[in-house]
Amino acid sequence: MIGCRLRLDAGAQFAGKVAEFVLGLARIGSLHTRQAYWLRLAADEITTNIAQHGYAGRGGVIDLEGGVDTKRVWVRVEDDGPPFDPRSYDPAPRLAAAPALREEGGYGLLLALGRLDEFRYDRVDGRNRNILVMWRTPREAE
Repeated sequence: MIGCRLRLDAGAQFAGKVAEFVLGLARIGSLHTRQAYWLRLAADEITTNIAQHGYAGRGGVIDLEGGVDTKRVWVRVEDDGPPFDPRSYDPAPRLAAAPALREEGGYGLLLALGRLDEFRYDRVDGRNRNILVMWRTPREAE
């Protein structure tokens, strides 16, 4: 297995670092371009939401660890913010509003997490732990 780590300052600009980290793993794991895109988008959405909502723009630490094994490419994202399971986010109220009246944003998690092959959330030792997985054998063409 190949693995790597990255520590981010949630108060700084970090989107480029997240993209580089995830796309590096995707290259090593020979993910299809679409798979790499969705994994990167999910990691970007999770880390951005941690910085904006979990830490409320005050800054904090976001730890990424990633790996490639024979079956999958995975990224684990951990933070010290308040407990938040991204699967609990309900976009239904936003979607129920007429398109012209909808607030911007709020759909990234819905889109990104729905395209992963696996997603897990746990609260471990006072930290949020999000695990994003893409299988190295791609699912059928989309």
